[in-house]
Amino acid sequence: MTSLPEYVLRDEAQWESLFFDVEGMTYHTRRSFTASAPGINPIVLVHGLGMSGDYLMPTAKRLAAMGAAVYVPDLPGHGKSDTPESPLNMLGLANALIDWLDAMDIAQADLVGHSMGCQIASDVAVRFPTRVRRLALIGPTVDPSHRNIHAQLLRALYACTFERPGFFLHVMADYWRMGTRLWPEAIAMLNYPIEEKLSCIEQPVLLVRGQRDKIAPQRWLDQASQMTGAERVVTIPNWGHNVIYSAPDAVVAELWSFLG
Repeated sequence: MTSLPEYVLRDEAQWESLFFDVEGMTYHTRRSFTASAPGINPIVLVHGLGMSGDYLMPTAKRLAAMGAAVYVPDLPGHGKSDTPESPLNMLGLANALIDWLDAMDIAQADLVGHSMGCQIASDVAVRFPTRVRRLALIGPTVDPSHRNIHAQLLRALYACTFERPGFFLHVMADYWRMGTRLWPEAIAMLNYPIEEKLSCIEQPVLLVRGQRDKIAPQRWLDQASQMTGAERVVTIPNWGHNVIYSAPDAVVAELWSFLG
């Protein structure tokens, strides 16, 4: 694992919170003021089920401090972005991400998906290959061998015991905002066959999971690695499914080695 320079721990890039129109809807985005270093693409972090981008900020801030322009959007229906009339499935959320990239004038980005965000990022990478240079998938859902709500709930409850306590404040705020729309999004996530997309990805791929992550077990990541020809499969010791929040230093070390 690549070691982070000490300045990352004390140097935070400045950030701005943007609201702008995308196809008739207002999207909210967190954007660093950092200009990407030579050879570094803009990095876009894609959140998981029911969440806003807030919980991704520990990782986002560290990436910006390394010298990358970093973007953390709230997809429609999440966080501070507008809510569509009907809940979006994975295809709809992927299309929304493309519309957002167009609105931000980002021709090509490195995508970092977490959990359900891996499904969205993978769909974009396959259908719009020129828009994605590299793809990092952290705790990708859904493990095809356990594609049912009962199994996923049990695994999520186990994984919750290996997260930093502050994460649950983000969950409560974001799930309260989602309300009854959380259920149809969860069903859409379960029904989306990510394995079909993984086999079609042409870009370099990094796969990451927390050691205690039962939602994305090692067997599933090894299977995903064979499908994608992943450059590297990384297990971060001790943490659970939301390792991108609970262990940002370890995650950013791997991301920077891969993306930079």
